[in-house]
Amino acid sequence: MKKNSNIAYALIAPTYILFGIFFLFPLLFSVYLTFFKWNGFAPNMDFVGMKNYVRIFSDPNFLNALKNTCIYTVITVPLSICISLVLSYILDNKIFGYEVLKGIYFLPHIVSLVAVGVVWLWIFLPGKYGLVNSMLSVFSIKPQNWMADPKLAMGTLVVIGVWKSVGYNMVIFIAGLLSIPKSLYEAADIDGANSIQKFLRITLPQLKGTIFFVTVSSTIYALFQVFDIVKVTTNGGPIGKTEMIVTYLYKVGIKQFELGYASVIAFVLFLMTALITVIQRKFLEER
Repeated sequence: MKKNSNIAYALIAPTYILFGIFFLFPLLFSVYLTFFKWNGFAPNMDFVGMKNYVRIFSDPNFLNALKNTCIYTVITVPLSICISLVLSYILDNKIFGYEVLKGIYFLPHIVSLVAVGVVWLWIFLPGKYGLVNSMLSVFSIKPQNWMADPKLAMGTLVVIGVWKSVGYNMVIFIAGLLSIPKSLYEAADIDGANSIQKFLRITLPQLKGTIFFVTVSSTIYALFQVFDIVKVTTNGGPIGKTEMIVTYLYKVGIKQFELGYASVIAFVLFLMTALITVIQRKFLEER
């Protein structure tokens, strides 16, 4: 018996070793770095205590990135969930071209974010050569500087973010819809319920767990996976209107070599994600 146990431990040891080297150690080291000032090259790290944590609450650039990230997340996540839920409900009725449409909607999720950014950069190109501006010119609407206008840049990113995430959320919702017993809908038909009543009284309650998963995954995606798109399209501009926490983290850590302060930003981002997840779970359980 002991021999079998040793073999089992030996088989799972590589997984735990890799987990410790590439996840646990970097995580603990980044928390350790929050109490130091270090550029990543100096042989010695200067201990600063809680100064990095105090600095983050008085840093106007971080507060601006925090505000932009919250705005982007609050708009993008509900929009993508609502659109994907409606699309999944329509496709679940096995309309013509169901399989093809499902693949088309899911395609943006598997495309490289950098490639997505480049394509959308061309679509929202300023002047008469951009696709959107060319379409607007048909209605005699003057061209817009979508990525360079402080009033339009965030809305442009929201459009890209929703387009990117709808397909993935839709597939998850379709899987959730397939797990709902058809007998519930048959009983509702006997009782004379219409489509809206069946959606509100059967579909939504049965999808509670799926909605929670999609909400959490969409929130994490909005917080962490927006870096590539912002970097390629606006690079945080104009005048910081699209600066996100992840892009500001990159600038502080990689460009300015302030690894201690960058670790604090990363730690705050982690706490935000955990807090949002707990709040979302609590809200859905109460509902």
